[in-house]
Order: sequence, then structure tokens, then C-alpha cells
Amino acid sequence: MAQSAEANRRAATRLIVFGAIALVLVVVLGLGARLAHTSTIPNLGLPLSNSKSLPNLAAFDPQVDVTREYLLALARFDYAAAYELLTPSVRASLSPAQFERDRRAEGALGQPAVWADDSTSTRAEYVLGKPDGRSDLRRHRFLVCQSEGRWWVEGEAPLDSTLPIAPGLGAAMSQYVTQRAGKIWANSVELLRQEGFEGGQLLLFSYIEPHPPGSLAAGRIAVLAYYVNAGDGWHFEGGGSDGLPAAMNMADVSLGFTTFGPNQRFTAYYGVVENTNAARLAFEEPNGARHTQNLKGQRTLLFLNERNPFEQAPVRQPFKSINVKDVYGNNLRTSPESPS
Repeated sequence: MAQSAEANRRAATRLIVFGAIALVLVVVLGLGARLAHTSTIPNLGLPLSNSKSLPNLAAFDPQVDVTREYLLALARFDYAAAYELLTPSVRASLSPAQFERDRRAEGALGQPAVWADDSTSTRAEYVLGKPDGRSDLRRHRFLVCQSEGRWWVEGEAPLDSTLPIAPGLGAAMSQYVTQRAGKIWANSVELLRQEGFEGGQLLLFSYIEPHPPGSLAAGRIAVLAYYVNAGDGWHFEGGGSDGLPAAMNMADVSLGFTTFGPNQRFTAYYGVVENTNAARLAFEEPNGARHTQNLKGQRTLLFLNERNPFEQAPVRQPFKSINVKDVYGNNLRTSPESPS
């Protein structure tokens, strides 16, 4: 009987030891999994240089003005006036009649937004109504040159739809802004958060966008982009302008949404906390999923999820409702505003 009791005690002891080891393994492995996705840049605040405008932007006004004048002439079907703004060398090889035929065949331009790219080029965004009834939102680059004491339009070209492989993540952000906005705007890039995810890096960064969605003036926005190092450099794997960027300097908390990864596998709700009094965020997705987060001491926020392959990503209307409160329970401003 005594031997049986001793054996039972030993068995119980072994079970307790094994259980403790199992618990330690669960905690350690769970912590390891969490560490794989923790921020590598402390989420402590926005850079002090969170500027709202580019310095010396007025120096590029002559280049912007001639581009705008050219596009406005096309928008009102004044092809003769637009033709006269082309460089003498272009006009020497292109008759006014051929220019008009080419432009009419392309379609009708809507009102353009124009901004500087660098000293010899500009950018413009406009809607082109095509003869077949379709429309195309264009963001093109215009070459301009100065001769005979004035500026001329030399040519127009679509922007490259792909980003080059970047040697580093700093270069990757600069390349993204250069492609979307122009060379001079790349100087406004500010990294807000960096997160390791699925073998790549998520970069939450802001820059001054010359023509942000829904705005007539330049403004700082934050975007989330995903990069993977394939050995030859950093490859852009989604995010960025695909979805809704977070429009900054307009509210207490700015929110955005994007998709990234192969076949838009992942969704991301992200944001920037611009008011240190913000205490709590609650928002609801169009599919009914609800999220809350304590914002005390936070300056950025990030919600990642694997997209349901049977659901379309809500890129046009990612929020069903948004609510942010301060420590006293008062409602704070959000960008975008809550739909409900």
C-alpha cells in the first residue's frame, strides 16, 4: 500500500513538472511570435519636423503655370492656344491640324490639378473622357523647358506604374513619393513606424502630397507600404495609395486603410494620433467587425488581418463608423469623419 501511494505521488509530481514545462513553452513561443511582429521603431511620437508645406515651392511657379495654361486650353477645346504653348522644336515637326486631330482622338480633359516635379518637369492629375464613353483618371508627367525668355511644354508621359527595387528602406520611401508626387516632394518623407511582418517590413510614413484625395490644396498624408527583401533589394509588395490614405493636420486622429501582400492577402487599418488627449478609439468595418484601442501614450495605430478571399476589400468605404474620445469622454475629430 505504501509503495502504491509513493508511486502515485511520483506520477503526480511528473505531471506537475511536465505541465509547468508545457506552460513555459507556450509562453515563450507565444512571446516569440509576438516579438516577430513588434515595432522596430518605438511608437513614441511624430518627428519634430512634421512640416505641412514645402519651402521655396513658389520658385517652380513658372513651370506650373505654363503646364496649367496648356491643359486648361485643351479642357476648353482651344487647341490653337494649346499648340502655341508647345516648344518651337515640337511645333516644327507637328502641324496644328495634326495636333488637334491627335488631341480630339484622345478625348476631353476635365479640370486639371498641376504641381511641380522638379526644375524641368511638372505633374498633373486630370480625368480624361474618352470617345467610347469611358473615363480615365490620369496622373502624368510633363516636360517643360525655358527658351526665348519663357517656358514651354515639351512633352507628356504617363508615370511608371511599377516601383524600382530599392537598395534600402529609406530609398524605398523616397522612390515611392517620387513616383506618386515628384522629386521635390520626396524631401518631405517622415518615417512614423516600422513593423516586421511575414518576412517583410511594413513602413508607416508620411509625406506632403501635392494633390491628396478630396482636397484642392497640398497636405501631409500617411501611407502604409509593405516591402520584402528578395536578396537583390527591397521589393514593393502593396499598400501605399491602394485604399484610403490618412489625411493629416485635419483632425485629432487620422485613419487610413490599405491592402497588401500577394493577391491583396492582408488588410491594414492604420492611423496617426495627432492629439495627445486622445484616449480611446472604436471603429467598425463595413462587414460588422469592431475594433477598439487605448490611445494613451500612442502616436500611431495598426490593425492587421488576413482578408477573407470571398469578400471584396472595402477600399472605397473602409469605415462603417468611427469614434474617438478623450479622457473626459468628449468626442474628438477624426479624418475621415465617421459615416454614421
